Amino acid sequence: MSYRLKYHLMPKVGWMNDPNGLSYFKGMYHIFYQQDEKDIYGRIHRHWGHYTTKDFKSYGKQIDANYGDTSRDCDGAYSGSAIEKDGTLYLFYTGNVRHKGDYDYIHAGREHNVLRVESSDGIHFSNKKCLLLNQDYPSDCTCHVRDPKVYEENGMYYLVLGARLKDDTGCVLKYKSNDLENWEYETRYVPKDTNGYMLECPDRLVFDNQKFILASPQGLKQDGYKYENVYDNGIYELHGTSLENYKSLDHGFDFYAAQTFSHTKRNILIAWMGMPDANYQTPTESENWMHALTLPRVLSFDGCLKQFPIQEILDLRQNKRVYKDFFSMSKTSNIEFDVNGEFEMRLNDIVLSYKNGLFTLDESKCISGRTQRHIEGIDIHHVSVFVDVSSIEIFINDGEYALTSRYFDEYENMRVVFHGIEEVVVYVMKGFEICLLYTSD
Repeated sequence: MSYRLKYHLMPKVGWMNDPNGLSYFKGMYHIFYQQDEKDIYGRIHRHWGHYTTKDFKSYGKQIDANYGDTSRDCDGAYSGSAIEKDGTLYLFYTGNVRHKGDYDYIHAGREHNVLRVESSDGIHFSNKKCLLLNQDYPSDCTCHVRDPKVYEENGMYYLVLGARLKDDTGCVLKYKSNDLENWEYETRYVPKDTNGYMLECPDRLVFDNQKFILASPQGLKQDGYKYENVYDNGIYELHGTSLENYKSLDHGFDFYAAQTFSHTKRNILIAWMGMPDANYQTPTESENWMHALTLPRVLSFDGCLKQFPIQEILDLRQNKRVYKDFFSMSKTSNIEFDVNGEFEMRLNDIVLSYKNGLFTLDESKCISGRTQRHIEGIDIHHVSVFVDVSSIEIFINDGEYALTSRYFDEYENMRVVFHGIEEVVVYVMKGFEICLLYTSD
């Protein structure tokens, strides 16, 4: 059987990782992403792929948007963001350069430059400019400064960058500009309590005048059932220049580098359905592709941040059925059920369980070496599960908690057995339509 997904964005061939440049421009949603079509491990030359959509159901695969083809980005066009100004869409990204020699590539031997390209149609990009070099960052930074996120506030433009400092702590650097070209360092945001050695992929959110910084910390030490992955992805409250009250966005095996769209009324988030430097496998090598993007999720805030698939994804549901006992379903399905106490649900070799306030996702019997992930001390009243061939996204209490994972088994369908649940509602999910909108040479 094939592990290819039906209602998620994934590469036709090769490697996919971070979503980049998420934006709404000239009537289209633009989803750029890191890709390497020549290597399923992303080691040769990462650049920006590009999908567009009007409805999050049918997509156009556009010509690649951005390559590393100058001395300032010769080892890859890495992650970044997009912003519109005066009818032009600007992409900001990290230009990666690795110098040849005996370097550790942390304190020496590496450039992480901020570059910009522009487009009047959102498809063809040109006029590449290098805006910030290593020497433009504070002197206590290492060579790891990357992932520019640009936004506008009160007539000024701001850019935040993830940074690793020489004392092996992470922070977020903030720059300002009035023209998107000349940037001045303003300040830094520093975690108060929870810190690692690097904060990747920063983003900025505002709900009810409360500001937040979304980031991917590297180097967090596992604390009981917290931070079970090699790296985390979460959200900080921003108080002045202090990053406080950190909370993980997702508790599954495969969720990283989450970003939100610019120029949209809804706060829509997409993340990489993968995890860098993980010790488990993704057995899609035989199909010549690796990784995918999560479902687009709308963010809301009412005392806590919630995330749930956008309405356009819910519109893909069809053929509703209700079960009170074990059943079999397609591996492209949505499961919904209420919770009134402890329960267990088996989906082929995956086990979801809830006991003594502990929710467990157990993939120990699946292929790939993934074991267990947990959420501790929670009350559950509803669970939503989205299964797509080799991915599972779980949303608890309408998105108060989430767990995103790849999973791999050799079954054609999914047999579901449950205990402690009165009834289960199941929908079949319609797949995406994807059209190639350019001719390759």
